[in-house]
Amino acid sequence: MREVSLETVRADAVENGLVDNVVALLGTGKEADVYIGMWKGTPLALKVYRIHRTSYRKHGAIGYAPDRMGAIAAREFTILQKAYRGGVPVPTPARRVDNMFTMRFLGTEEMAPSLRRLDPEKPEELAREAVGIVEKLLDAFIVHGDLSEYNTLSWNDRLYVIDFPQAVDFSSKVDRHQKTREAAPLLLRDLQNVETYFKRNGVSVNAREVFTRLLPKLQPDMGALDSESPIADGKELR
Repeated sequence: MREVSLETVRADAVENGLVDNVVALLGTGKEADVYIGMWKGTPLALKVYRIHRTSYRKHGAIGYAPDRMGAIAAREFTILQKAYRGGVPVPTPARRVDNMFTMRFLGTEEMAPSLRRLDPEKPEELAREAVGIVEKLLDAFIVHGDLSEYNTLSWNDRLYVIDFPQAVDFSSKVDRHQKTREAAPLLLRDLQNVETYFKRNGVSVNAREVFTRLLPKLQPDMGALDSESPIADGKELR
């Protein structure tokens, strides 16, 4: 994979009017990197989906095409906007161009800590707050799909959730039934991740019970699952 320099990201982001400057790399992921950018003196988080090449050819194509990365970035940015408008505590979305978008930076000189880095003083309250975020996402027709202590941040005595590339948006009535069936096991997995994290902090969260309570928000008739469903037969996803 071809590495992208900070200078290249800075030039692209500034040219496209997303930031005035890019000052540092915050973190790297499988397909995207996050930077600290500045816009009129205000820090922003800049997420950049990498457009890179590999040494492997398949049907004449090399690596990821710019339009694919742009589409992935557009989808995540749209879900972030829907979550924000629905009252979900997420970084305020700012602007997107192609494979890059900006949002509010949670932190001061450093990024706000994730739950992974916290030693919570009141884990019971945090557990209720975390479950509440899952519920608010459902009210906004979204299932995160990859919720964990790594992408839940604590800032100004409030939890925020980030990173939505695997989220399911079931707001469209056209394919809602299919989307909700896809989202159901992801919802359960999100809740099980919450359960696992807080169990280590001495708090009991029954993911199965919460899932059963929240399922009607996903789709009122989801109780009638077929016998082969991993939910219907009692199997849990880990």
